[in-house]
Amino acid sequence: MNTVNGVSRLSLLSLALAAAFSAQANNDTHIEKIEVVAERQAYRGDFIHLEAPEAMFELDAELIENMGINSLTQVLDMSASVSRQNSLGGLWDSFAIRGFFGDENVPSGYLVNGFNAGRGFSGPRDVSGIERVEVLKGPKAALFGRGEPGGAINLITKKPMFQTFGDVKLTLGNRQHQRLEADFNTTLSENTAARIIGFYQQEDSFRDTIETEKQGITTALVFEQSDRSKWQYELEYAEQEIPFDRGIIAPQGNFDFMPIERFLGEPGDGPTTTMVHGHQLQWQYNIDAQWQLSSALAFRQTELDSLSSDADISPSRQKLYIDFKTLTRQHRQRAYDTEQYVARFELAGDITVGDFKHNLIMGVDYDRFDFDRDYRVARAPALSTNPSDAQLYAINIHNPVYGQYSPPTPTPVIIRQQNQWATGVYIQDQITVTDALQVRIGGRFDWLKQTIDNKISQQYAEQSEQHFSPQLGVVYRLADEWSLYTTYGEGYRLNFGTDYQGAAFDPNQSESIEFGSKWTLLDSQLDITLAYFDSQQTNIIVADIQNPGFSAAIGEASSQGVELDVIGQLPADVTVNFSYMYLDAQVDKDSIDTGLGVSLKKGDDLLNIPENSASLQLSQQYTLFNRPLSAGFGVQYIDERLGQRGSEFYLPSYVTFNAFAQYNVNDNWIVSGKIQNAFDREHFTNSYSQMWVQPGEPRKVLLSMSYQF
Repeated sequence: MNTVNGVSRLSLLSLALAAAFSAQANNDTHIEKIEVVAERQAYRGDFIHLEAPEAMFELDAELIENMGINSLTQVLDMSASVSRQNSLGGLWDSFAIRGFFGDENVPSGYLVNGFNAGRGFSGPRDVSGIERVEVLKGPKAALFGRGEPGGAINLITKKPMFQTFGDVKLTLGNRQHQRLEADFNTTLSENTAARIIGFYQQEDSFRDTIETEKQGITTALVFEQSDRSKWQYELEYAEQEIPFDRGIIAPQGNFDFMPIERFLGEPGDGPTTTMVHGHQLQWQYNIDAQWQLSSALAFRQTELDSLSSDADISPSRQKLYIDFKTLTRQHRQRAYDTEQYVARFELAGDITVGDFKHNLIMGVDYDRFDFDRDYRVARAPALSTNPSDAQLYAINIHNPVYGQYSPPTPTPVIIRQQNQWATGVYIQDQITVTDALQVRIGGRFDWLKQTIDNKISQQYAEQSEQHFSPQLGVVYRLADEWSLYTTYGEGYRLNFGTDYQGAAFDPNQSESIEFGSKWTLLDSQLDITLAYFDSQQTNIIVADIQNPGFSAAIGEASSQGVELDVIGQLPADVTVNFSYMYLDAQVDKDSIDTGLGVSLKKGDDLLNIPENSASLQLSQQYTLFNRPLSAGFGVQYIDERLGQRGSEFYLPSYVTFNAFAQYNVNDNWIVSGKIQNAFDREHFTNSYSQMWVQPGEPRKVLLSMSYQF
């Protein structure tokens, strides 16, 4: 990547952002400054930690900033309940919550400000405009509708405030890491405020020939129409260039078989490009002190275009299994486009009937998702035909020569237009029975429709479903600082694709029962949650034994586990974020895997799911030369995990250590340093097979300087 060009783009971004606000900022010093203290969230209601019959883990912007991370996947690493899954060579965010994940061929969905509007192919999510990340555990369909089977990830974006401030931050690091961020907030009038956040980043990878580049901007406006009425608008736009990288090969579990730096694709394929363009418009109206109306509209468009050359995992074509040096590769092309439309109307508030207080949430929402998929593949002939290395599109893994053979032309495998509609009505009532006892009852009814237009087979399928998702929870307050809870919930998501008859699959479904205890200690500065859960997942896509070459929604899995989360402030200005999970996740029904064609037996481990995982972040505030200084560290432990279905191939356990320090030089300038994987531990974060193993990043050192005003 051209360094001069990169620095120029960094400068252009900073100048553009500064120009957008400088004139207005100079004219608004007379406007009274107002700080937003709290705001009711859509779908969530207004419950304190001890009253909610559910487990949740929050990661705020300060913690994210301290750790020096900027991608959603890295943020979720700090929750032990979340584990990495197949990210298709680093092209998107893919995760499991409590051992369960959805479709491994598409990115994991997430919520944005409560919207079910994080779907599509936007590339790994940057968190520059995120105020906090919420890990909402257990099925959430009774409120949110369709979603990931193990829980939901909710991103809360940074909102405008009625004051003028700004921040420009430059970060440099090893492997040519360069990142510029800017955040400007200003008032436009006595009742209108605006905020714009932008970033530009480029860097080399520890992987040979790999370079990445990304840039994005988020803008937000808030208009306080009156004391009761408020409008908010947000824009999201981002572009990324990400090389497709399947990682290394570890035949028979030999992780020293090749250096982790070696790239086995083709630089000539160029980077995968992704784009996201989204809008959100929200209106909130306070009817009185107890009741609030909220409505919202959202639109999100994404695009992904990719050429890739990666290892063929079929034994009938893979020459590496014979000579352990010649890698047969496939050449693939992807063009994915999505559009999503979301609308919501909700009424929330409190009412007392007789001796019982009811905290009610009632609403209706609409969600449409259009997915246009063009997927093409060129595969090598079978080894039994004695093909040449050129026909195998081969590369020597010990001495790779890029561009040695012309890539074969991919032929269509999937050309399909898939549209999904969901209209839902939901209600939740949390009843205060006594001062100690609260009961939550709720449910959601969805009308679902899906159409699948297969351009290759000329088959058209239409599916209509009606789905009810109940929830039930009980909370008992044993003391002012201690409560017990239990909850039951269900979840679902529509499956992509069709069966041997061309009919759409039945929806993927999950259910879970949970028992837990919560504590709030140290004058409500420290929140602790201990939970046990037992979950089942059905209608997982597996191979159709009766109709070879097709799939069926008949797979089953289960997960049981114990979680402990600790978040808050300790004495001596120490901030703690601790998360631990013990998990037993396994296949519940004999079946055949769709990707590798291997047998899955009841009791087999689920892919990439550790039995034990833990994450700890500690930071402390100091004073140096009468100026604030903060320092801390983070530790992550991941147990061994199954790395290939139907095998004894496991990824080794690992521990990584991060450290940071930040010093306020004066009222305007802040300097900071971060070290990720400080002890340079070799580790492997996830895999799909022995041929596709993703190594974790070696030691990374980042130095930042920011100017605040």
